[in-house]
Amino acid sequence: MMMYRTTAGYLTKIDTGRIDTAYMNSRFDKYFKLLHSSDGEAAEEALNNLHKTFATLSQEEQKFANVFLRDIQRGDAIIEDGKSLHDYIIEYRTGAKNTQISQVSTVFGTDEKLLRELMKLRLIETNINEFGRFKKLTDSVDKAKAKSYFEKKEGVTIAPFYISARISKLLQSFVLLIYRK
Repeated sequence: MMMYRTTAGYLTKIDTGRIDTAYMNSRFDKYFKLLHSSDGEAAEEALNNLHKTFATLSQEEQKFANVFLRDIQRGDAIIEDGKSLHDYIIEYRTGAKNTQISQVSTVFGTDEKLLRELMKLRLIETNINEFGRFKKLTDSVDKAKAKSYFEKKEGVTIAPFYISARISKLLQSFVLLIYRK
């Protein structure tokens, strides 16, 4: 977001996103330093101040920021010099999405490389099957694994001719929606 301010007769352009990120990082640095001190009250106050800066983040980013903070509190996260809080949030989000892609590939026995290539294209509903790429993905699915998944999920036996439609619907939703969150 850009904001404009006049100073001494000049119009100055300010990148509020940078300001918000810098402020959030300063709150994070303060919290991290106090976390390892003996002053628990000050650390709690710093954490509350840090949480207030999360309003500038999307809901998904807030979720991963909180996961990261819990990892820090447990001692499971390693802090690297030069990395911002936002860098860690992006790292956590990317890791979660990669895990989701791997899980879908494993559960359905589909070609993970092909799925990742489709995901990188950031497709929409109207161009998802250009050049037959989505059909190629659905054709790579192990129908027996997919049948097993849907039957376990729904608790009923599913006729084989319904499996292809369910595979297509689920994979289309996955490809179109995972990066929009």
